[in-house]
Amino acid sequence: MRASSLLLFLAILLPAVAHCQALPADVRAGFQAEFQFSPEDFAKVESGRAVARMIPTGRPDDVRMAGIVLIKTSSERFIKAFNDIEQFEASPEVVQTHRFSSPPAASDLTDYHADFKKPDVLACHPGHCWYKLPVEAMTNLQKDIDWDAPDANAKADELVRQRFAAYINNYRLNGDRALAVYYDTPQPYSLAEGLHSLIGSESQIADVIPALLRFASDYPANRPPNTEDFFYWQEAAFGLKHVLRAQHVIEQKLPVPGDPHYAIVSKMLFASHYFRAAIEFMYAYPVRTPSGEPAIYLISAQRSYIDGMTGVKGAFIRKIAQGRSPAKLAENLELAKQRLEGH
Repeated sequence: MRASSLLLFLAILLPAVAHCQALPADVRAGFQAEFQFSPEDFAKVESGRAVARMIPTGRPDDVRMAGIVLIKTSSERFIKAFNDIEQFEASPEVVQTHRFSSPPAASDLTDYHADFKKPDVLACHPGHCWYKLPVEAMTNLQKDIDWDAPDANAKADELVRQRFAAYINNYRLNGDRALAVYYDTPQPYSLAEGLHSLIGSESQIADVIPALLRFASDYPANRPPNTEDFFYWQEAAFGLKHVLRAQHVIEQKLPVPGDPHYAIVSKMLFASHYFRAAIEFMYAYPVRTPSGEPAIYLISAQRSYIDGMTGVKGAFIRKIAQGRSPAKLAENLELAKQRLEGH
């Protein structure tokens, strides 16, 4: 595989801050080589418009894309806005986002209501389930809830909240060893193995930001300096199903002279549908406008293993995703720009 496209983005770890809006030459070359960015794309980016591209990975279920937008704000103001994740993540497909308290508690999920259907729950068994669930969760939902009772859904909601908070707390203590193994298909799927595969395939990134990537893999061990992290859950409307997912966000202020650079890794810790494993890398790269005002290039690079992308039907779905997914990433970058620039 060619050098990681994400490395080409994160190669922006330069010893000094650029003082114009133009992309550095090596970053420009990376976008062109890895994502087939055209001169028109670069013109759009440098004028303030978001551009995103998806690239082939050799695996039909492996979705890899990245985007960039120029925002007239400082990196410090960006990271403050990003930490207000409930507002930052707002978009048309996001139903709700809530940051977990420290430590996470079941009450953090008060606003979440699972859309469980009795036939779907009772039909769940290892190897076949409408929901992505560990075996223990399938058993709890089937045996601990009287699905003929009028309060069945309320009881199920409370069970989900308690288990979800316990799951995040277990991860906080034990790291990836505590992550779910999905049994919704005949072949069990280890979320930890999926994340390790995604991170491990980006060895070039590890060469550039080794401490942050090591912490993302070894959490809670090997925390680097100038690092903060938090957790949030989100309900989003993708396709025909609402997806409940949990994220672990890790931020590092990098030791770079001049205006601060920030690198962010966001690990998906659970998803009820569609996603098997997913990770996002973000970078706030400070520049200066021609008038000397602060600005950043906000870079987002996403990689995920997705259900339903193999076979004849999967090929059709993937073709649609190749157009829609980068467009959605660009749209979300534009939303971030609008919020930070006050439009």
